[in-house]
Amino acid sequence: MFRDEPHVPAELMQMDNVVLAPHIGTSTREIREGRSDKLLADLRAYFSGKPLIHPVAA
Repeated sequence: MFRDEPHVPAELMQMDNVVLAPHIGTSTREIREGRSDKLLADLRAYFSGKPLIHPVAA
């Protein structure tokens, strides 16, 4: 992961001995299932008139 992702430092782009790959750390089954579980929990809370369990700050 790069600090200012998706902006990759130009120095890295110019190096022949560097391989750059997209951020794939959230591509595991466990991570995706966890996200789905959180989403469903928040939907249940919302439609039950309760506060969200995992609110997102804008």
